[in-house]
Amino acid sequence: MFEIGKWYWVWLIEGGDEGQSSYKVVDYQAPLLRLHNPHMGEDMIVNTSSPMFVRAQLSPHQGERPVLEFPE
Repeated sequence: MFEIGKWYWVWLIEGGDEGQSSYKVVDYQAPLLRLHNPHMGEDMIVNTSSPMFVRAQLSPHQGERPVLEFPE
């Protein structure tokens, strides 16, 4: 489902609010997804079966860190 080394837009629920950011996939061993965002410092591990995980979408921009442009 996830390609290691690719950038994704990821939507998560944090503190009761839905937020999104771009992350590079470091590792995926279902259902655990390890993500990296250079501005956050540490990697983040997300359980994709958790209700806090809303969705993820492959970014069409695979540069250094793609700018979040909301997909149609």
